[in-house]
Amino acid sequence: MPEEILSIQEEERARKSDIEVSEDGPIKRTRIRSLKKKAVNASTKLAHGLKKRGKRIADCKFAAIAVDDFRNEEDEEAVNAFRQVLVERGLLPFHLDDYHTMLRFLKARRFDLDKTVHMWEEMLKWRKENG
Repeated sequence: MPEEILSIQEEERARKSDIEVSEDGPIKRTRIRSLKKKAVNASTKLAHGLKKRGKRIADCKFAAIAVDDFRNEEDEEAVNAFRQVLVERGLLPFHLDDYHTMLRFLKARRFDLDKTVHMWEEMLKWRKENG
């Protein structure tokens, strides 16, 4: 009889806990229920934390900040010259006709117009090939 009681108690313990053996050797018993609670709490905190952050940004009075556009005259002249070359060659799609995009390409090639046009052509080819 006492053996049956011990075996029943061991079965209950096995059901209630999960045995993990660490590298150090001692046996750690962690309850499955507590692990489930931790997992649920972590996922809930993650979901609610993201929702709260989204609300905070939307409720912010200064969410949309206007940035003044300071343009250098030399940069503007270079961009206008680059734009004219692209229009003449038919390489300027409407959605890419943007001052800052063209200035970025010019700066990448240190305002060398020929290299910048070549880089622009390669970009358009890449966009056609890769969608």
